[in-house]
Formats: sequence, C-alpha cells, structure tokens
Amino acid sequence: MPPVDKRQLLALLVERLTEELGKVKGRALREAEGATHEEARAESDKDMRATEASYVARGLAERAVRLEQALAQLARLQLLDCRRKGAIQASALLELEHDGQRSWYFLVPAGGGEHLTLAGSSGELRIQTLTPTSPLGRALLGLAVGDEAEVDSPQGPRVYEVVELI
Repeated sequence: MPPVDKRQLLALLVERLTEELGKVKGRALREAEGATHEEARAESDKDMRATEASYVARGLAERAVRLEQALAQLARLQLLDCRRKGAIQASALLELEHDGQRSWYFLVPAGGGEHLTLAGSSGELRIQTLTPTSPLGRALLGLAVGDEAEVDSPQGPRVYEVVELI
C-alpha cells in the first residue's frame, strides 16, 4: 500500500462535509423562503404546498445541524498510530478482505459512508469512511490484523478479514 497521510485524508473528509454543509444551508434557506412566499399561500384547505415546503426546509436545517456536529467531532479527532497499538480504534485506516475483494476504510467518529480518493505515485486509492456506530465499525473495534469480523446483512452473515491496519 502507498503511504497515506491520515491528516490529508481527514482534511479531505472535512472539506467534503464543509462543502455539503454550505449546499444544505443554502437549500434550506431557499426552501424556507419558498414556504413563506406569497405564491405558496394555500388556495384551498387541501393545498399543502407551504406545509410541504416547510417540512423540507426543517429537514434540511436538521441535516445542517448534524453536519456541523460531525465537523466538530472530526475537529477533535486524534489521529492515532493504530499499527503500533495493534488494535482497531477511532482514526484507524484499515484494509479489509471480503469474498476475495479488498477495500480500504477510515474509521472516524462521524461522516461515515463517504468515498474518498487519494492520488499517489502508484495510482488512486479509494477509501470509504466508516463510523464505530455502524454494524461493520462496531464489529471491527478492538480487532487486529488477521482477525475476522462477522456482520449480519439481509443476504446473511458477511465475514471481513483485517488485512492491514494503520
């Protein structure tokens, strides 16, 4: 594996979430303005345009709050050398194998499910963020290289082997 700077990886995640936060806030503002606009006024007792627009605005505002909380958690994240500790914990960068396929994951306290790409001299490295509250993240905590994690899925149990830990 090419050398990976976790600080660079974390900065990429923070940048992605910050961009999303800006978009969500802008859309929430537009939806809130739309909900109170004169054209959204109900034309009958069955007209729900303004109510629906306010629900969308509220949902977007709640998403913005969750993104702000995620960014605050990421700002406090201490990047640990998990290879030296020998166990998976927050800030671990790990390679897992499942059904002959290998994938890289970055275990972070918030912002799970993001796909990050780092360019290096040996090509691009795709890394998915994972949180300790997800089923896979929960199963991996405390494991070491060579250990296996079993996770239930709708298709049945899935087994992941820890191949590398950074």
